[in-house]
Amino acid sequence: MQLSAGIQQFWLAVASYILLGISLFLYLLAVNGWQLTNMLSLPDLMGFTLVVAIVIFPLLWYLSNLKFQLIQSMPDDLQFQEIAPTNYPQLDVVSLAYHTTILESLGFIHLIDHDIKPGIGFARCFAHPKHYCFAEIGQGFKETGEVIAQNFAFFSVLQQDWVVAEINRAINSGDGIAYIWRHPQQIRRYHPNIDVDELFRSHLQFRQQILTDLGINLSTDVSWTAFKTHEQEATIFRKQAMRRKNLLLAMLEATLFEMKPKSEWLGNYLKQAAKKQRNHR
Repeated sequence: MQLSAGIQQFWLAVASYILLGISLFLYLLAVNGWQLTNMLSLPDLMGFTLVVAIVIFPLLWYLSNLKFQLIQSMPDDLQFQEIAPTNYPQLDVVSLAYHTTILESLGFIHLIDHDIKPGIGFARCFAHPKHYCFAEIGQGFKETGEVIAQNFAFFSVLQQDWVVAEINRAINSGDGIAYIWRHPQQIRRYHPNIDVDELFRSHLQFRQQILTDLGINLSTDVSWTAFKTHEQEATIFRKQAMRRKNLLLAMLEATLFEMKPKSEWLGNYLKQAAKKQRNHR
């Protein structure tokens, strides 16, 4: 997978600082007659330290400032705006009606239509009063109005802050940044080219496996208030996780993810399941 534009720009900026440092070091070495030992004398050592400071400080400033900007761009809370499909003339209404009909035939109840933030998008949220899970149909648009993404997803809230979500699309370059602030107890799986009913069955089966393996129960509150509460908590966690991260290591992690994408984010699930199994022996 090709690296996303943001990841590429980051490493180009870091590389420019490194090249600047190498250039200044070689210049100082040339001034000293290409004798490294001469640079270790006290006056030249001070000059060498100055060169290092000239290089390191701008790099540290760049990383610090970029992290600050990223954190500032992340919301402290998530406000859902109820909207009507007619607000989006670019909306693929045929696809929306088709998937809505299927979800309702599976027993889902339409809760609300809302916008998607950040960016421009439309989402239709559903809840299942019997199987206690949520479903969502989403469409994202460019500023020109072109539809750039369509997908549907199922997710369930479990006890002890566990969440399992399954999405019917392939991993894309934008998922690398989201991987940075992933929650250790939020499981996510991507399934490209899968039908709604097939993904729903897969979700219920996988969810039951998790409940059994971890020895926990399912949250039965599938109200719109519960949905908003979950999304608000996730928003707060993402910002807190970004504050705790070392940006350089975080971007390296995102880069490795984009180079070798993971269609399953299992968090601490396997470790906790193995621990529970050992305790019951």
